[in-house]
Amino acid sequence: MRISYREAGGFAGLSRGADLDLESLPPAQAGRLRKLVERARLRDVETRGPSAARDLVGYEIAIEDDDGRTVVARFDDASVPESATPLLEALQKRARPIPLQKPSPRVPSAKGGGEQRGKGSRGRT
Repeated sequence: MRISYREAGGFAGLSRGADLDLESLPPAQAGRLRKLVERARLRDVETRGPSAARDLVGYEIAIEDDDGRTVVARFDDASVPESATPLLEALQKRARPIPLQKPSPRVPSAKGGGEQRGKGSRGRT
């Protein structure tokens, strides 16, 4: 079983997450997480889109079972299912910051000249 956890948003807009392969964890930890996944009943959780309240933290939990089937549940602070709270708390303890992706470098255009951006440039070529 594999678990992918992501949380993002809130007042500061931080992103954190954890990717766990239960086969690589000590048996006691893996067993505890398996029980929390079963009790969370994520298949029954109604997935919700982004809330109108922009300062809420959004959560995504994806579970890939041993047969390769994946269940994904999404919710925010205002809609955390009671059954998922213990699993969410366990995953939050394992979560680490996810660094922002660096923008990809600009590629010169096929017409020549390309784009240049640098000190003193205002996006003109």
